[in-house]
Amino acid sequence: MLKFIMSLLPETVADLTEIVLCDSGAAMQAHRELFRFSRNAYLPVYESDGNACDALPSLQKLVEACNASPACPARIHVAAGWENILRVAAWKADLASVNDIFIVLRNAGVMESELKPFAGSQVADLFPFFYYGKRLDVLKRLCRIACRQIESRIRMGGVRADCHLILEDAPRIVASSL
Repeated sequence: MLKFIMSLLPETVADLTEIVLCDSGAAMQAHRELFRFSRNAYLPVYESDGNACDALPSLQKLVEACNASPACPARIHVAAGWENILRVAAWKADLASVNDIFIVLRNAGVMESELKPFAGSQVADLFPFFYYGKRLDVLKRLCRIACRQIESRIRMGGVRADCHLILEDAPRIVASSL
């Protein structure tokens, strides 16, 4: 991941029309199977073994590069797992508990009463509740909130963001802002 962050210069960003930031090997695989972009468009920000890591610092670096460049890709895709989509939606690197994302979840249409059983739980504990509970509307809204966070931080107008929530176990996109 560090190599990616160091190599992301404004001139590199200006050369691409679409960029896909992937937080894991599974995210890259799922996105490539569906969208079939060229290899140059994919920016892996995961560990060398393919395991996911925190994608927010890399995304912040990408936004900085776009803001420092006279040109920016027309579209930025983020293909990431549950916790990274939440980090982007909250624009917060540290998500220790459900309380850290309470407002984001409320904006996505989750009632306070639905979150009570998860008080003090880890953020990862919420995904099965939404996914297996068929609350895909909430997952899609979270992706849209994450997109708005990215778009609001890029000074250059016309740059669109798309977020795709990946199921890590069986690499596929389960929710998207599209």
